[in-house]
Amino acid sequence: MDISRARLSNNYDFLRLLAALCIAFTHSFNLLSQNSREPLMLLSNQQFDFSYIGLCIFFSVSGYLVVKSAVTSINPLNYYWKRFLRIQPLLILVTILSIIAVGPIFTNLSLTAYFKDLFTFTYLRNIFPATGIQFILPGVFTTNIAEAGVNGSLWTLVVEERLYILVSVLCFLKFNSQKYFVFPVIVLNIIYMVQNVFLHLSALHYFVEPHIFYALLFLNAGCFFLMNLDFKKLARPQFIAPMFLLVILLLVFPSLAVLRVLVIPLFIITLAQWKGVFNKAGRYGDFTYGIYLFAFPVQQMLIAGLTGNNPWILFGQTLLVIIPLAVLSWHLVEKRFLKLKGTLK
Repeated sequence: MDISRARLSNNYDFLRLLAALCIAFTHSFNLLSQNSREPLMLLSNQQFDFSYIGLCIFFSVSGYLVVKSAVTSINPLNYYWKRFLRIQPLLILVTILSIIAVGPIFTNLSLTAYFKDLFTFTYLRNIFPATGIQFILPGVFTTNIAEAGVNGSLWTLVVEERLYILVSVLCFLKFNSQKYFVFPVIVLNIIYMVQNVFLHLSALHYFVEPHIFYALLFLNAGCFFLMNLDFKKLARPQFIAPMFLLVILLLVFPSLAVLRVLVIPLFIITLAQWKGVFNKAGRYGDFTYGIYLFAFPVQQMLIAGLTGNNPWILFGQTLLVIIPLAVLSWHLVEKRFLKLKGTLK
């Protein structure tokens, strides 16, 4: 089994798996227009859902590991090659399957009209989300309950891949000098906090959007890597418990919300180093990305043929479909491409 001992000594695989399931769970409510009934929404008085938890995990873990990848890469080409192999192969497959399989089955157009529509083929832009994405296909899911998007989860890959590019610029602008990465990120944090607490300027409206929040989780996690924080020492009950309470405090009191961009990634990366039973979650493979990419379109297909509108049943049906798909995609696609990491230097 080609899994490194280091990989089985942390919780990154478990946290990403948990994040993917959290997002799929929330979408089971969202896509049935039952957002307000989602359990965490009820518990938090409509402030947060499980998707929020999942995205915080994804962007924090990704930021830490991607910056680590950039620092340990031989050159920018090697870095981009590794990023390509991790994201694009399965994304290309899912995008093409959406066009040639999902679309023809679920469109309300004739097959001739569907394939003659230019919009069918512009969906291929989703292969490289950094340039923007297209959510819908002609006539597909137009009668679904909440929306017609084929894969609404892809918006996160737009943010993610643009951050990959930003990381490469900051890391390779002055190789091995962490200040060229950390200083601009500190400036972004200051602007974000001042705008959200004091200014509220229309010219800086971008700094109140969810995208910048998740981007800062990513970038701050990357900074924590460059700062060489000893997360293994922090991952002890006497440190984790207070950090957890602090995260809860920041979620409960909106006046402290701007500090989440610092505390949440710190807590999640610390949690990733906690020694325990979840360390071996990736023993049989990393099924997270497959679950994430397949969940939304599978849910939309299930809704298109659904007679009821119970989100719990939808979530259960979704798991029955996406887990086998994720296992297959890992072994047949992702793992095979990842073995090519060392072929381009």
